[in-house]
Amino acid sequence: MTLSTPVNPVEIARIALKRLSERALPPTPENYTQFYNAILTIKAPESKTASEMQVAWQVLYKLDDATEGASLLTECLLENLADSSQVFEQKLGDLKQVRQAHVAQQVSIEETQASLEDMLNVVISTTHNVHSTVRTSHGDLQTIRDSIRHIEEDLAFNRKVLEQDALTGALNRQGLDHLLLREVKRAQRIDGRLTAAIIDLDDFKLINDRFTHLVGDQVLIHVTNLTKAVLRESDVLVRYGGEEFLLLLVDTDIRGASYVIDRLKLVAARTPYIHHNQRIEVRFSAGIAQLKDDENGRALLLRADEALYRAKQSGRGKTEIAD
Repeated sequence: MTLSTPVNPVEIARIALKRLSERALPPTPENYTQFYNAILTIKAPESKTASEMQVAWQVLYKLDDATEGASLLTECLLENLADSSQVFEQKLGDLKQVRQAHVAQQVSIEETQASLEDMLNVVISTTHNVHSTVRTSHGDLQTIRDSIRHIEEDLAFNRKVLEQDALTGALNRQGLDHLLLREVKRAQRIDGRLTAAIIDLDDFKLINDRFTHLVGDQVLIHVTNLTKAVLRESDVLVRYGGEEFLLLLVDTDIRGASYVIDRLKLVAARTPYIHHNQRIEVRFSAGIAQLKDDENGRALLLRADEALYRAKQSGRGKTEIAD
């Protein structure tokens, strides 16, 4: 029941911003979050699977390749256009000289026509080269655009993987960080009704000791499914710790949250987990806190966590409301 994190979030944020700057990408919330999540995975490998690590690295490598390709292509196109511009400027100067010589009758009409024909051929050739370069660049840019689109899809999938608890499919703490800020801002902008409820399974260690950790994992999945059945689509379920879950209830006050917790207790009592024809009863303690006008998401969770601690101290199956 702590809010500690395995890595320094300030350091992760600094690296993410540096990566954005190196690639000349705008520091939008979407770009920042994508880099932050990927770098966090790499900086905290002990909490991620090998496949999650591989996905994070692959996304960064793809993004490196795409941005480098776009940079080289743009540089080449600009150089070509600059060279063509110099040719045009030179021929315009030559045209002015030919015209002055023609007016002063310093050259014959034949020489003037020959000079004009030569300049026209050069202009046509240069225009053709510019057109060819732009057309080739357009095709290359379309390819890069498609690559970036695929990268965006990979990032979206990567973000979903990173923000999802591998065992239960609920949101994890990393996913909560991104969502909590948004929900707090939304609640403070509209009506201020946002409630957090943290539940902790009672005597869960006894289940692991008696039935093994594999059965304990199945019990956690069972609790996740029961909780999702009770919650609305707008509510959020987070695996907050080993046997702790956070219910983030939008547009809900203390009274509504208490109703949800009571209903979940009733459903859990009526729906035990069955292992080899043995009933494994699921009971939990809960702490509830409603968002205050002057607090942020972290403060909200801290008060809910403190209420949960009081509930655990007062006996199993209890619910406490934060001050």
